Amino acid sequence: MEEMQQEVKEINQKFYDALTTSDLSLMEDLWIQRDDVQCVHPGWPLLYGWEKVRESWKNIFEAGGLTNIEISNVFIDVSDDTAWLNCTEKLSYTIGEQVVITLAQTTNIFEYKDSAWRMVLHHASPMPMPPTEKEIPNLQ
Repeated sequence: MEEMQQEVKEINQKFYDALTTSDLSLMEDLWIQRDDVQCVHPGWPLLYGWEKVRESWKNIFEAGGLTNIEISNVFIDVSDDTAWLNCTEKLSYTIGEQVVITLAQTTNIFEYKDSAWRMVLHHASPMPMPPTEKEIPNLQ
């Protein structure tokens, strides 16, 4: 079980690597490309199906501005061929010349298929930002 959790942790890190580097090709490799995959970006409605999910990542990457993502409070559960990972995202991005930091509570669900873990759901919900960054638990 611990080995599977480590594999899920590694594929999750690749997801955040793809997000941070705006690497659409890597993002495509991480997802199961089916009609039942789902994605909710912070503040967005549910996207259902691989084509809509892929298009959303393409648009996000083309818009640019994301400078850094840190994750914390990571919890991983694995059951047979399904794994879910919950974490807190700290996202930094640029609007004009200003750096903006936001938080999101995230659930990523993975399925084990063809000898590899692949994402089937990414759901990130905005979280309120504490008055100062020092008050964000477990992010330092």
